[in-house]
Amino acid sequence: MLFFTTLFAHSGFEAPWGKDSELNREHFTYIDPAPSADLLAKGIESVILFHQNVISPIDGPRSHFRPTSSRYMLLAIRRYGFLQGYLMGCDRLLRENSDPWVYPKVKIGSKTYLFDPTY
Repeated sequence: MLFFTTLFAHSGFEAPWGKDSELNREHFTYIDPAPSADLLAKGIESVILFHQNVISPIDGPRSHFRPTSSRYMLLAIRRYGFLQGYLMGCDRLLRENSDPWVYPKVKIGSKTYLFDPTY
């Protein structure tokens, strides 16, 4: 039965067009970077992990993005360092609204999410 359901599956990724066509990648690699060695980054990472593990399960999911905004900020801090990662995360939180999205989207289950990885 599982085999037959995959025959009718649709891709959840829609390729960008126009000036954003350079965002189209053949494949995405999801490598979770190691935690930061910086003391300030470790402190912020612990706050984000507390939010993800304690507050978010109680409050419920609210993000329209995949990865979620807290995960995005955590990955950005780990990949780019504290300052640039924090600024990227704040920029992401400012875009957490219902404005039209022209970049790739991903469909998970019956809900469509806005796809914005940290690369």
